[in-house]
Amino acid sequence: MKLENLLSKVPERWRPVVAKYGPAIVEMTADEFLKWVEMLVCGQTQEAWAVVMARMGSNADLLAAGASLTDRWHEANRENAARLKLQRDACMAVLKVLLAAALAGVGL
Repeated sequence: MKLENLLSKVPERWRPVVAKYGPAIVEMTADEFLKWVEMLVCGQTQEAWAVVMARMGSNADLLAAGASLTDRWHEANRENAARLKLQRDACMAVLKVLLAAALAGVGL
């Protein structure tokens, strides 16, 4: 596929992104592209972007910044999951007390 073909199939607002990263993707062989897509599907986004950046000849600082951002994103997700678990646990505790009170009220 040629970059021009790819650009013509993307919405206008995404064309600058495709223009920047597209050449690295277009130059991939079919096998490389399949492996890259599999990385994305399996949630290995950091590794997938590292492949694209390496093909672009990007510097190490950019890769390190991307890795740092991804690490912070994952940490924020872990913290959010912990908060959600605490909320669920608290809700279940309240519901158990209400159930016990309701059962006591009906004589069970």
